[in-house]
Amino acid sequence: PLAQVPCRQCAVVSSSGQMLGSRSGKEIDAKECVLRMNQAPTRGYEEDVGSRSTVRVVSHTSIPLLLRNQSSFFKPSCDTTYIIWGPPRLMNREKVGLVYRTLAKIKEMYPALRLYTLTEQMMSHCDELFQLETGKNR
Repeated sequence: PLAQVPCRQCAVVSSSGQMLGSRSGKEIDAKECVLRMNQAPTRGYEEDVGSRSTVRVVSHTSIPLLLRNQSSFFKPSCDTTYIIWGPPRLMNREKVGLVYRTLAKIKEMYPALRLYTLTEQMMSHCDELFQLETGKNR
């Protein structure tokens, strides 16, 4: 599905407060794709961080925070693709991990929501890259 996202130029917006006061919102929204991290809000901060979200990469630990503010994240998200990552024990489909069960309920509530999880192999690959780049083991 992500191979179908046409992005010649993209903006990657972190979830830190470093963007506050930047007035980068128009520049961010002008990009073909806008990638956001976790539950960083856009409402009320549009001037600094823009309002569009093409892809939102979300840690399993941020799922409860998204659920507390569903109207900001899931209802207007027809154009947003969510990629959820987390440890295999919580994301497991066969053993029905806790996060996976929660995501299944979200998908039932919002059937049009584009919601994906990383495979265990991809999660391992990302962990290896993270450790290689940072020297830290998550």
